[in-house]
Amino acid sequence: MSDPLTLTVPTDARYRILGPEIAAKYVELVGGTAADGQALADAVSRALADLGAQSADDAHADLMFRGHPASIEVTVSCGSHTVVVTHPLPTPQR
Repeated sequence: MSDPLTLTVPTDARYRILGPEIAAKYVELVGGTAADGQALADAVSRALADLGAQSADDAHADLMFRGHPASIEVTVSCGSHTVVVTHPLPTPQR
């Protein structure tokens, strides 16, 4: 498990790619695979696109990453809108 991470990114399509990129790396930090990272990155990208469509052009989104023993949770907030993305992690092999 890793410490929580908070990131703020613009919702502008040119910059919001930073959120999914960090999501993919965060998964690897907490023990997930590259495939887990890509799956979470895709889900975070969809959440940011949805929130960006509902926001002003100069809005920012806050992403809070939390690693749990069996999953990763990313809370994406922009203004009064919030989306929680959860991705399960495989149980480590002994």
